[in-house]
Amino acid sequence: MFDRSDIRAAADAGILTRDQANRLEAFLATRADPVTKAMPEQTENLRFLNNFNDIFITTGIVILAMGLTAITGLFFGPRFWTMVSGGSVGAFGAIILMPVAGVMWLLAEYFGRRRRMLLPSMAAITVFTLYSGLSFGMITSGITGANTETITSFTQAWDTLGNTGMGTFIGCCGAGAIAWLRFRLPFCMFLMAVSAAAAAYTFAGFFGDAGLIFGGFLSIVIGLATLGAAIWFDQKDPGRITRLSDNAFWLHVAAAPQIILGLRGMIMGSPDAAPSTPEATLLLACLIGLGLLSLALNRRALVVSSLLSFWLALGQVVDAVGGDATTGFIATAMLLGTGIILLGGGWHTARRWVLGLAPKTGLAARIFPPEPV
Repeated sequence: MFDRSDIRAAADAGILTRDQANRLEAFLATRADPVTKAMPEQTENLRFLNNFNDIFITTGIVILAMGLTAITGLFFGPRFWTMVSGGSVGAFGAIILMPVAGVMWLLAEYFGRRRRMLLPSMAAITVFTLYSGLSFGMITSGITGANTETITSFTQAWDTLGNTGMGTFIGCCGAGAIAWLRFRLPFCMFLMAVSAAAAAYTFAGFFGDAGLIFGGFLSIVIGLATLGAAIWFDQKDPGRITRLSDNAFWLHVAAAPQIILGLRGMIMGSPDAAPSTPEATLLLACLIGLGLLSLALNRRALVVSSLLSFWLALGQVVDAVGGDATTGFIATAMLLGTGIILLGGGWHTARRWVLGLAPKTGLAARIFPPEPV
């Protein structure tokens, strides 16, 4: 007899590829009730990290990208600045970044498709996505000519940078989609979701002060859509054992910050403003609701992604009670740290309490999988 740990050991030893191991686990799970007997394996395993060698190679990829960027800048700068870009910052930037993006794609091909090393692949695809998006943004913004002659006011600067930003984030989303189609790497879901949200929020910036509220609304809508996509993947794999679960994990990571930033924008009129005590209390209530949802979904990623906003909101409420900045910081850190430890240690008990309010059958049982006793 063998269990999932044996399958994963075979994958680590290279006998099975990571994809084959996941498919074999999924096949074995389908031989039992997918909602009940698969539940003991319900954990958010970080399957993108096998060993320290992954971190070692990933560090090398990041350093290589920095070096290649410097080389292309030195090589293309003096030779092609006038001839190719005509003094345009946009074209010049694209010339520097696209060769590096090409090298990162080749590294993703090797480490992703041949070696099945996920963390190095994630690093290479992230650089590819960012550099491709930046190049696309620079080119599609009309090769903007961002210089002192064309930008004489803040409005003109925002029009130029905003157009470039829109193109950049749309380009990043497209590059992430291309990488997803090629490598089927769940992390690409995160890149696409964040890029789409950033493009929408940049678009809202063209509406001035009204865009702060409008942008908050867009952020909430996109965040909820991202959360909906994550839940859809989760209900397809309630046992959390296949690549569908990995897709959901990264979408959950992307969804929480979008929802929280949108709430801050809607409640306070700005995503970076310091909240008043009533605003902080309302935001804190929303965050607690998100925490309860994460318990029901069995997804800690939602809580982790919203920790910074939770800290700021809790800190404002603590400040309203009284005390200086040092006392407030200590009290907030103690409350938040203790709460995380208690929630982590009693996660399963808390889930049983929350699930007592949820339906026990049908689609709801797959969206909110039961907690083993």
